[in-house]
Amino acid sequence: MMKFSKRVEYALIAMVELARYREVDHLVTARRLAREYRIPQEILSKVLQKLAKIGLLQSVQGVKGGYTLARKIEQINMLEVVESIDGPFHLVACHTGRPCDCDQFLFCNIQTPMQYVQEEFMQLLRNISLKDLLTRMKGDFSWVYRQQYENAKDHFEQKQLKKDLFVKPNM
Repeated sequence: MMKFSKRVEYALIAMVELARYREVDHLVTARRLAREYRIPQEILSKVLQKLAKIGLLQSVQGVKGGYTLARKIEQINMLEVVESIDGPFHLVACHTGRPCDCDQFLFCNIQTPMQYVQEEFMQLLRNISLKDLLTRMKGDFSWVYRQQYENAKDHFEQKQLKKDLFVKPNM
């Protein structure tokens, strides 16, 4: 099964959340992101540091410090985020650039087709910008719920929203 690592998922969650605050020049802390998205803070901090080190995020130190995007949301793509966290992306072992210990390597009939699939998948990720992710998120129920939760008047209203979210419809 092909899927992104949890660290990549955390990186994408953080990048989309930071994209929400890009216009207000707002810094977001690792602690806040970890708390809001129930992500282990130690892991998220390392992910954010890695994203800052490669230039996708800017890190501001100090009491009022935090993270912000280093570039416009149109200029950051999913492939950059994935590869910044997990390294170069490879669907199969024979396309890693390293010696392959695959038993079928000498007789394999899918090496060239898989190279094509890998290139197409990488191009797909390269073509999906942070702006695309943010745009699609706005139609997501979780986005609507979060907006209602953040705008709730008090703790009791937040509690009711949580309760309403988890009520199962009668069937």
